[in-house]
Amino acid sequence: MSSLNTLTGRNGKFQVAASLVARTTQWAVNPKLASTSEWGDSDSAGYTNRAAGRKDATFNGEGKYDTTDDVFDLFMPGDNAACVLKMNSVLYWNFPRALCSDFNLTVNIDSEEVIGWTSGWGADGAFYRPGESAPA
Repeated sequence: MSSLNTLTGRNGKFQVAASLVARTTQWAVNPKLASTSEWGDSDSAGYTNRAAGRKDATFNGEGKYDTTDDVFDLFMPGDNAACVLKMNSVLYWNFPRALCSDFNLTVNIDSEEVIGWTSGWGADGAFYRPGESAPA
């Protein structure tokens, strides 16, 4: 088996509103269920039944600070924005509306590392996985 059919993060991008976020180093997305119903009844023979509830997704971004493109001018906690997490030019997660829940800036005086930032987000309504034109 070779790496012929694999995909790297080389062409990944993080877009907030109409702006690409400069120097993004990585992003991660976590689609999940916001709720489930769990119950037992006279027909479950002592086992648990489960049904899916609301769909949800969270994601985060991470990058390096760019003095010519201040990331905190694009978003801060409490901001709502359209966000796109691009895997490449054709595969992407689309969040027509997402809420920025946190923003962190890390300055390491001792090591003099390049200043880094992280941000956390949550879907605010429907979201679309790669290749999806409407929520599943």
